[in-house]
Order: sequence, then C-alpha cells, then structure tokens
Amino acid sequence: MIPSAKVYAMLGNESLWEVAMRCHQIFQQSGIAHSLCGGVAVCLHGYQRNTTDVDVIINPKDSSAVKELLLADAFQWHAELKEFQSPSGVPVQFLMAGERAGKGSEVKIPEPVGELNVEELEGLSVVRLSRLVEMKLASGTGSLRRTHKDFADVVELIAIRKLDSSFARYLHKSLRPTFRELVQRATGD
Repeated sequence: MIPSAKVYAMLGNESLWEVAMRCHQIFQQSGIAHSLCGGVAVCLHGYQRNTTDVDVIINPKDSSAVKELLLADAFQWHAELKEFQSPSGVPVQFLMAGERAGKGSEVKIPEPVGELNVEELEGLSVVRLSRLVEMKLASGTGSLRRTHKDFADVVELIAIRKLDSSFARYLHKSLRPTFRELVQRATGD
C-alpha cells in the first residue's frame, strides 16, 4: 500500500494531510483520546481517495479542551458550519463518541479508545476498520444524500482489503445484512 502522505501529495492535497497530522500531535501531546475517521481513515485503510476535510472522533467531555487547544494553534471556529478551519483553510469536524452514527441508527459513534475501536496506522490514531465500516453503513443507510459516497467507500474497502461476508461478524447486527449484500455485489460471491 502507498503511504497516505504520498497519496495526498499525488492528489495535490498535502495541506489536508498536514492538518490531520497536526491535529493528532496536538491531541496526543495533551492526552486527549481521539481517532481519525471519515475520508482520511478510508485512505489510511487502503482506499486512495481524496477528501476535503479532517474528521475526528472525540469524547464529548473533551470538547472544551479541544476547542481551546485548536484556537491556541491558530485554528478558527466557525459556529455556523460547526467546524474549525486550519490556518491553511482545511475544515476540521468533530464527531462525538456515543452519538448515533446515522439518522435512526442503533449504531453509535465508537469511543476513541481501546483496541476494538482504534488502531495506529502510519503513526496516527485511526478508527478501526470494522468501526469505520459500521459508521459508513449507518450514515449511508440513514441519509439518501450520503448513501452513494459512504456505500462506495465500503465497497472499495471490501475490494481492496479483500473482505468477505464473514467480516460481518465484526459489525453491529443491524448492519450485517447490508454489508453482506454489498460484498455480494462487489465480489459476485
């Protein structure tokens, strides 16, 4: 697999990668549990695709500390967009552990701690593949506007990571049928 830093360089999006690295450094140095998710996590798990923002899971109790740390590092808060913006203009959005991963979903955004939820990839704290797939499926199932992108990410991860229907055992039971259907459509199994 090509390292993600190189992927973002090839895509002309080095500043996004630098912002993901910077956020990780800030939170790690401050002892704030976090995990990258969204498009950056998809890339770290092997699907080389571009994205426009950095998504990070944190615990709700850490929100104030995160805000203070980012403001002190020249990030700007945009309340109307509910996101920070790096000095280079890259949006940074936060997902709160324990909230629903998709509209009407039983699946919750995972805690950014523990080996079942987080792994280290390329020196970064990243949501584990099974939790990423769960979040993508829950989000895509709960919103027609997100279905295409989120399901496409899952299909690409199925192909690249050579996942089969047995991977469903790592997913929330409500998402297993959807995952198995995507595996069947993606691989013809």
